Amino acid sequence: MTSTHDLISHIPGYMVEILSMHILGKSVDTQKLAEGLSDEDRLRKILAELTDRQRSLLSDLYELGGIVPWEVLTSVYIHGLAELKEDLTFLGGKGFVFQGGLSGRDPVILLPSLYSHMEEMRKRFIIRPDEVVWEEPRQVSIWGHVSLLNTLRASLIRCRSGMEPFKRGWEFLEERLGNMLDLGRIYWELVDLECVKEKKGVLCVSPQASSEFAMDGDARYPLWRFIQSCRVHPGLEHRVFSVLADKAVSRDFLSRSLELFLISRDPEETHGKRVIDSLIDLWITLGILQQDTSGLWVRFVDTVYRCLKTGKIENSPRAYCEEIVLQPNMEILVPRDFDPIDLLNLGEIADLVQTDIMSIYRITKRSISRALREGWNVEKIRSFLGRISRHEVPDNVSKTIEGWAAMNAQAYILKGTFLVFSGADCKMSRGLKEVLPGIYRVPDNCEEEVVSLLDKKDVIVRGIDYEKENEEGASWGKLIPFQHVQKSQWKEPRKEGIFPFGMVSPLPYGAKGEGVFEKALSDGRPVVIFYPRQGYGEIEVKKISPIYIYRKGGVPFVEAFCEDTGEGEIFDITKVRAMLKNV
Repeated sequence: MTSTHDLISHIPGYMVEILSMHILGKSVDTQKLAEGLSDEDRLRKILAELTDRQRSLLSDLYELGGIVPWEVLTSVYIHGLAELKEDLTFLGGKGFVFQGGLSGRDPVILLPSLYSHMEEMRKRFIIRPDEVVWEEPRQVSIWGHVSLLNTLRASLIRCRSGMEPFKRGWEFLEERLGNMLDLGRIYWELVDLECVKEKKGVLCVSPQASSEFAMDGDARYPLWRFIQSCRVHPGLEHRVFSVLADKAVSRDFLSRSLELFLISRDPEETHGKRVIDSLIDLWITLGILQQDTSGLWVRFVDTVYRCLKTGKIENSPRAYCEEIVLQPNMEILVPRDFDPIDLLNLGEIADLVQTDIMSIYRITKRSISRALREGWNVEKIRSFLGRISRHEVPDNVSKTIEGWAAMNAQAYILKGTFLVFSGADCKMSRGLKEVLPGIYRVPDNCEEEVVSLLDKKDVIVRGIDYEKENEEGASWGKLIPFQHVQKSQWKEPRKEGIFPFGMVSPLPYGAKGEGVFEKALSDGRPVVIFYPRQGYGEIEVKKISPIYIYRKGGVPFVEAFCEDTGEGEIFDITKVRAMLKNV
């Protein structure tokens, strides 16, 4: 709705003088009625006289966009429908709320002239960020995700279609990662991010996606979780951004605004407040929102707001631990706040044994073979361990790694032939033809089978890399700049027009409808009815005084004196669309 005049222009012309008498106490035309309803002094005076409940209702209508479907409003006030109708009727009599159509279930419309006053009322729930003392923003750790990636990389876990590990696979993960909360959630997040994929029924780690996750996860993961948490409620993330922006707002106000948003999208939502309160707690835990020391006010963390506004990720200033303890027994003690990139690299050369505040990794012959396959060499391993270790690398550790590395034969696939280079005693299985000493013919399209066979024999294969074909990065999704959500656009009402809420109401069905005319007859008072012209078609308004009520063929009729025509007329009560109250 663009203006009060636009709203009033949808009131049928034949009703303007009647309704203006009830609202303003005098009969005026459309222009004067719009001016009267927009009078600032009148608006302030009436607002000051309203109850807190009535003002809260006006605020809810405003937060819901100013044009609210009836089923949405009744869902919001499901436990107080009688009070809702009472307050709306009172506000309708003041010209503050209207309803489109005559069905009684049409949208409720807030007077546009009240919008500026609603914004003033909103300011009670908004403060400048520097007016309160804020808690330090929470920082979420991706340690658990990297630990799970390292576990999957060193294991052979089979899965069903849809990436669901078998029961034994879950048991293995729980055994290794038993101290990690939400193991299932973390696993499925890595699947969604495409850091974990399935290959021939086995869970595999995507090197490129995992590297990107470890590198950018401290900054991107909280934002990704925020957007993911809103996915089941489309548009919720934009609504949060619209309400908060760069301001600090009352937590109760934010909760109410978002609860109204959920119900506006789904009137069947019955747990909106519980859902929103849970989400706000989650966003604070993720470091998306920041609350003050009293817990009454919330705001976006500065870096988060800039990211959502610009669509650009800012590097986190978070400092990670860069040292581990490497023990002579080949075990490595790793703190939880260890750098994620180094932790991911560590998982290539050592096996995760146990997770805790201080996790335990162990260098094994198998882990060194895995590292060699990933492109490491002895010097690179020694240099990496020397950089991240708090103390010098024990001499026995260096020599053991060097010895294990020397035990691995190496093979090189070149244009359909297989070449064994370093000479551990490695006999190929039958079916491969040896064309020269150490050189075997590999049948077309059999490279993967050969690689798998050699892998079981601890042979390092060079010259082929199937895992990295078509490799893509982490599937974070696109972080577009968030825009302020626009107000709902006005839709043209049906031909009945709009009316102050409760001032015009549908005639009750059956005996109750007849009772309205019987009471008017006994009281000797007139009624204003909405009746189809010539029994059908356009609606016209008639002010009548009932004279006699009777039935013909089971249909109730009222004989009445019509003040508009000055004649007696007969009306079919079943065709009366609505009545004007308080005549």
